[in-house]
Amino acid sequence: MLRTVITAAITLAAATSTTFAQTPPRPEPVAEVLILGTYHFANPGQDQYNARADDVLAPRRQQEILDVVDRLAAFRPTIVAVEAMPDSAVNERYSAWRAGEVELTANERQQLGFRLAARFDIPDLALVDANHPFMAEQDLALDVSEPHLAALNTMLDRLGNGFVAEEEHRQTTHSIGEMLAWMNTEAMLDANSDIYLGYFIRRWGADGNPGGAYTVGNWYTRNLLIFQNIMKVVEGREDERILLIIGQGHAPILRYLVEESPWLTLADPLDYLPAVPDAPAPE
Repeated sequence: MLRTVITAAITLAAATSTTFAQTPPRPEPVAEVLILGTYHFANPGQDQYNARADDVLAPRRQQEILDVVDRLAAFRPTIVAVEAMPDSAVNERYSAWRAGEVELTANERQQLGFRLAARFDIPDLALVDANHPFMAEQDLALDVSEPHLAALNTMLDRLGNGFVAEEEHRQTTHSIGEMLAWMNTEAMLDANSDIYLGYFIRRWGADGNPGGAYTVGNWYTRNLLIFQNIMKVVEGREDERILLIIGQGHAPILRYLVEESPWLTLADPLDYLPAVPDAPAPE
């Protein structure tokens, strides 16, 4: 009996070894990706919590933006990707700006994206955004008067409004480069991720409605669609260097996806931005 068991074990080990030996090697990465999480320079007010941005077209801010562009240029991107829908007119505007027909607006796609793409004579920007609803129908159906949800919403508002207040306060003493560096620190990326995995995921009803999970799923789905659009850009290519300029809220998930992808490697934006100063003391 013992011989039978040993023989079976040896046979299984041999079969397993053969299976592993036949597993194809992981593909070599085809692109390095630098994800720059930003605040919205033009302040479109489309996020759940929106910080007011000061005038980035003011002379001092323009000098700061040029400094950021110079720093990011050291990454030497071959592709500049931005948070815009693939069917939008962003590249028409980019071509018109390069021809001297229009001025740059305050939007970070133009202030950073256009300038960096032009610096390396890149003919078009990669437009990688995707439409997908945020709040799920199941979540919207929750009874927000339930004590559990009421308390959770209070905590969410405290977190979101606290982040907005600090961002607005930092603008009073920090350069744009310093602001972007702060937003891309591990602590701030974790704080953003915690909103979804620490709070939204806990939105459920007494009737068993798991609404918050569907909302978090919607957010992940949108970022997966953005990630797929990035993969479409590099399909069939190699040795690319992608600079992605996108709202900071997308950065934690997209960084994770890039790190896990066998086709991509992740660059750190903090290697190309100024040091993060201490927060200014509240007045």
